[in-house]
Amino acid sequence: MKDGLLKVLVVSLVLFVSKGSPAQATPRPNLAAYSAVLMDVVTGKVLLAKNGAERRAPASTTKIITALVAMERGEMNQVITASENASKVDGSSIWLAPGEKHTLEELLYGVLLNSGNDASVAIAEGLAGSEKEFAAWMNEKAKAIGAKDSCFINCNGLPDTGHFSTAYDLALITRYALHNPVFSKIVKTKKKAIEWPGRDYNRLMVNHNKLLWRYEFADGVKTGYTRQAGRCLVASATKNGQRLIAVVLNSKRIYEDSKLLFEYGFNNYQLLTVIQSEQKIGSIQVDEGVNKKVSLLSHRPVTLVIPKGQLDQVKINIEVPSSIPAPVERLQQVGEVEVKIGSKLIEKVPVVTAAGVPKDSLWRRLWNWLKSMI
Repeated sequence: MKDGLLKVLVVSLVLFVSKGSPAQATPRPNLAAYSAVLMDVVTGKVLLAKNGAERRAPASTTKIITALVAMERGEMNQVITASENASKVDGSSIWLAPGEKHTLEELLYGVLLNSGNDASVAIAEGLAGSEKEFAAWMNEKAKAIGAKDSCFINCNGLPDTGHFSTAYDLALITRYALHNPVFSKIVKTKKKAIEWPGRDYNRLMVNHNKLLWRYEFADGVKTGYTRQAGRCLVASATKNGQRLIAVVLNSKRIYEDSKLLFEYGFNNYQLLTVIQSEQKIGSIQVDEGVNKKVSLLSHRPVTLVIPKGQLDQVKINIEVPSSIPAPVERLQQVGEVEVKIGSKLIEKVPVVTAAGVPKDSLWRRLWNWLKSMI
C-alpha cells in the first residue's frame, strides 16, 4: 500500500515544481537597512531576516493595515466626508478640504499611492467614528493575523509614543493583505486620478513606491518615512509564479536593498507544490463496507519553498494502515503525510478519506460470502 502511494507523490513532484530558467546562487546580501525580512507569500516562510523581530517605528507602512481594515470593515462605494480634523493632519496629504466627499475606494488610492495622512484619518473617522476606535480595530486585526509585536496608536504612522511594529510583523500583515484582490490591485497601481471638487481638473496621485518603475517584477506595496523611523519600504515582487515580500526599515537605500532581497530569494529558492488541492493520493481497503475501497486525500495542499538544487532531497512518506473498518466518514483521518528535506521534517499533514462508506448489511455480507463459496 505505501509503495503505491509513494509513486503517486513522486510523480506529483515532477508535475508541480515551479518552472523558471536556472540562475546561479546569490550570496546573502549586504543590506543598509537596520531591520529586514524576506518572506514567501504562499507559505509564509522567512527566507532571510536581519533584526526582524526588533520593534521599530513603522512610519507610513502603518497604512498597510489601515487599508486592510478599511477594506474589511467598509464598502468600496461607501461615501466618506472629510472632517476639518482630517484636513489639518500633518505630513503627506492628498489635500482634502473639510466637507469633501469621496468613496472609500478613492480614498484608499490616496492612502496607498500618495500616502495621504488626511485620507487615512478621513477613513478612520468615517468608518469607526474616531481614529482611536479605528486604531483599536487595527490592533485587533494585527493580533488575529499573528502580528504580536505591533501596536498602532494612529492610522497613518506619524510618530507617537507606543506606536511600533517589526519587519516580521509587517511582512506577516502584508502577506495577509495581498490575498485581498482589491488591496493587491491598488498597491501595484502607478497612477490614479480622482475627482477634485471645485476644480476643473482631477487630483492625480502617483505611487510613492518607485520600485514599481525600477524593478520589472515589483507589484507593491508601501513606502514610509519619518525622521524617527528613517526610510522604510514594504515591497512585493512576483517572478515565475513565486511572490515574495521584502521589508526594509531604516535604510538609506530602500530600493537597492529591496532588489537585493528579491534577487536573493528568486535565485536561491523555488516554490514546490507537493500535493495539490483535492488531489487523490491513493486508496485504502474498507473492511465490511458497501464499497471495498475509498480514495485518499491530503487534508490540505502541501506547498514548500525549498533551496534550489535540493529537489532530489525531498522525501515523502505516507503512514496509513492496510485497511480500515466500515463505517467510514468523509474526511476521516486515517494517517499522515510526512514531507522531509533530507532528514529534516518540513510538513506533516493528515491523510483523510475522500468519501463516506456505510457498513454493509449482515445479510448482504452473508450473501456475498455464499456466492464466493459457490
